[in-house]
Amino acid sequence: MNLVIGSLKNIFEDALIAASTDEPVLILGETGTGKEVLARFIHQNSNRKDKIFIPINCSAIPPNLLESELFGYKKGSFTGAEKDKKGILEEADGGTVFLDEIGELPLESQVKILRAIEEREIIPIGDTKPKKIDVRFIASTNVDLKAKVERGEFRKDLYYRLSVFVYKLPPLRDRIFDLPEFVNYFIKLSGKNSKIEMPVMELFFCYPWPGNIRELRSVIIYALAKSNGSDIKIEHLPDYLVHFCKHPEILRGNNAKEKLECFEAYLISETLKENPDPKEAAKLLGISLRTLYRKLSKYKNF
Repeated sequence: MNLVIGSLKNIFEDALIAASTDEPVLILGETGTGKEVLARFIHQNSNRKDKIFIPINCSAIPPNLLESELFGYKKGSFTGAEKDKKGILEEADGGTVFLDEIGELPLESQVKILRAIEEREIIPIGDTKPKKIDVRFIASTNVDLKAKVERGEFRKDLYYRLSVFVYKLPPLRDRIFDLPEFVNYFIKLSGKNSKIEMPVMELFFCYPWPGNIRELRSVIIYALAKSNGSDIKIEHLPDYLVHFCKHPEILRGNNAKEKLECFEAYLISETLKENPDPKEAAKLLGISLRTLYRKLSKYKNF
C-alpha cells in the first residue's frame, strides 16, 4: 500500500535521503501509524529494491526462539536442532530487515544485533565461526526508547547506532486535516464509488482514532461492505463508533475546537465543489456571503 498523503509527504520525501544510503533507520510512532509502510518505501527506493524485504515483529516471537530465528543454528546445538538452519539475517542477505517493535528485543539479543549492524556478521547458535551478511536494518517502535535506555532496558550503544535516520510518524488525531484524503484513498482502493455522508465525516473528524490509519482503513472496509455500494451512513459504521456518535461529550474530548474547525473547513470545501457560486454555497451552508469569505480566509491553510 503506497499511502503517502498530506502531512506524511514531507516525511516520505525526507526518507528518500535515507533510502540513498545503507545506514540504519529508526521509525517511531504509535501502532497503526504506517511504520512498515515507510520502511517498505525506503527499501523500494534503495539500491536493494530488487532484493528481499523481511519484516520481523520482535514482540511476537518468544524470547527463547528469537535468536534461533534471527541468527540460525548448527545441528545438535540444542534439543530438536536436527540439521543446520539459516537464520532470517542470513536469508535476507542483500536485502532489508525490518525489526518491528525493536523495543521488545531482549538485552542479550540486542548485543548480537549491534554486532550484526557494526561488523556485518553473525554467529549462529552452536557455531564459533562468524558468517558475513549484507543486510540493511530498519527498526521501529511504539515505545519511548530513550526512557528504556535510561531504565537499562535497552542498550544505549544500539539506540544511537540505529538513530542515524530517525522518523516520527504522528498519530492520525494530530493530523486530522489529512482525514478526507485517507478516506478517499481507502474508498478508491476498494474499487467502489461510495461517498461519505456529512454526519459520518463529522464523526470521523471528532473521533480520536486510537488505532490510527489501520483502524480507519478497517472502518472504511466494514462500512463499504455493510452499505453494499451505497453512500456510507452512520448506521453502516461499526457499533462502537455508533455509540460514540450518540455520546458527543465522549466523542469530542481533547482538541474538540480544532477537530470541529477541520470538519467545518471540509464541509465548506465540499459544498463549493458541488456549488462553485459562492452565493449559492453560502445559502446552502446557512451563512452569509461575508461569513463564507471570512471562513475561507481562516481555513486557507487547511
